Formats: sequence, C-alpha cells, structure tokens
Amino acid sequence: MVSGYKAFNQNMTNRYGTPFLVGETYHATGPISFGNNGNGFHMCKNLCDVFRYFPCFEEDISVAKVTGSGNIVSFDDDYNGYYDMCAVEIITIDSLLTREEIIDKMLKDHEMNNRKFLSTFGLREKEKIKFLKKYRDNTQMLSYVLYYQYGIKRAFELSSEEKKELRKVLTYGQDNN
Repeated sequence: MVSGYKAFNQNMTNRYGTPFLVGETYHATGPISFGNNGNGFHMCKNLCDVFRYFPCFEEDISVAKVTGSGNIVSFDDDYNGYYDMCAVEIITIDSLLTREEIIDKMLKDHEMNNRKFLSTFGLREKEKIKFLKKYRDNTQMLSYVLYYQYGIKRAFELSSEEKKELRKVLTYGQDNN
C-alpha cells in the first residue's frame, strides 16, 4: 500500500476524460505498467511531484490525497530533477486538497521540493508573497520565486542584494522588511 497524491482536471476527470469521485475505489485490469501507454492509476508520493506531470500554471486543477494498493509499479524520473511516481492497480480517492492546503503544505516542505513546486505551480499574488517571506534570507530560493513566479529571466544572475531589494519591492506593504 502507498499513500500519495493524484491530480485531475478541475471537474475531477483524468486526462482521458474518465470521471473520479472522492471516497470511491477504482480497480485496473491487466498488467500494471507506467507511462502514457501504461495501465493502472498514476499517483505521486510527494505533493510537489504531481505538478511535474500535471502542471497548473494556466488553470486550476483538482488534487486528491489517494491510497494505492494491489500491484504497484514505481518510476523514478530524474529528468530535470528527481520525481517519484507510481502506477497502481487499485486507487482510493481519499479527499480533495484545497488550494490553501496545497500552499500550506508546500510552505512547510523542504527546499528541494519547493524548487520543483515553484517551477510547475502558478501562484497567485498573495501566495507569491508568502514564499518571498519564507525565503527572505535564502537568495537561491528567492531566485526560484523571482524566475518562475514573476518571470524575471535574470533572477539567477542577480546579486544577493538585488534579489533582496526586489523582494522588498514586491512585498511592499505586506511585511516589515
């Protein structure tokens, strides 16, 4: 058994249009395999990894906490970082996460996962401010926020002082520094 997360279109359908419901359990038939032509239900152990496979910069998506069981095939994707995904024979849709729960969970997560998250999830302005505040003294992570969330293409080339000054400008009126 494995616990994790699965993303859906906003209407709780997968990429192929199959509808899913919270509280329901689904069973795949046949051999379980990973990939676009695979068989089974895909899920990720880490919340941030979901957005590698189902990015949401342009539109909102639904993200569920899920439990997978039966035959489980794991896949470690090291393209552009380390991502962990499974294909499972049986999946239960345990609950939906609100956007606020996603943001709160990621604000508590470690740096590596937040690098992945910031590069695949479109934050709203107040959410961006939370990450700027969290990483106020971490210029490497400020670069991720500035580059991926604000589109500042030179973010990784800026000096520490320039990044901190940008953070102050962007959070003006939102905090004391």
